[in-house]
Order: sequence, then C-alpha cells, then structure tokens
Amino acid sequence: MVDSIKKSDEEIIFPTKTVAGIEVTPWSFGTLFEISSMLEIVLDRVNDKQILVDPIAGFISYFDMLRIFTLASQEVLKIIAITVKKDIEEIKKLSIDDGVKLAIEIYQGNSILLKNALSSLFPTTPELGAQDEAQDSEK
Repeated sequence: MVDSIKKSDEEIIFPTKTVAGIEVTPWSFGTLFEISSMLEIVLDRVNDKQILVDPIAGFISYFDMLRIFTLASQEVLKIIAITVKKDIEEIKKLSIDDGVKLAIEIYQGNSILLKNALSSLFPTTPELGAQDEAQDSEK
C-alpha cells in the first residue's frame, strides 16, 4: 500500500512545478518587488505591440511568449533567473523549447496566484452600468 503524501498548506497554495530539471514556484511578495521594474518594462512593451496577455485567464501561447522574448529579452531573462534562483548564464544555456516552457510555467503559475488573490479581494459584483439599466427599466 502506498502512503499518501500530505502536503503542507504552503505547498498547496504555492505549488512547485519542474521544467527542464528546474523547480518553478510562484513569486513571493519580496520577489514581486524585486522584479517589479523589469516586469513594468515587459508589460509596457507588450501593451505597445498590442499582444493580448490576460493574467486573469492564465494562458499565453507559445508564439506570444516568443514575441515577448524579442521585445524585452534582457528583462525576461532576469525575471526568469530571479524566479528560479539560477544564474542568467545557466538560463541562457536552455534549449529554446525548455526556455519558452519555463517562461510559460512562470507566467501561468503567477497568473493563477494573481487570479485567486484578486477573486478573494474583489468578489464578483454586477457589471458597472447593469444596476443603472435595471433602475431605468423600473421607471
């Protein structure tokens, strides 16, 4: 009989994934502050090129991730290295496929974390304007 492995609350909330032998965990609050200026550059460039990146959906295509690499390669490289606690040179040695998969896993893991945090902070509310329309129809 196989004993079930009981995960700690932290392991459930912050699941670890492995890509190319590298463990990926969601950003801590401190990591978010450490990468914030780099993340802002990436997001600004993505926005300028109108690449649809929806962190709430938690999905990004392989092709869009490659486009983001071309727009902000140094910032993305630093974010990946900080996230997985590896030297930039080690990240550069990854195959293209492993590098993109690693970046996607970092994006998806943090998107899910962000989505869950936002949903608990901002419970679902009616769309703006919906109440006004309902009130108008009652008049």
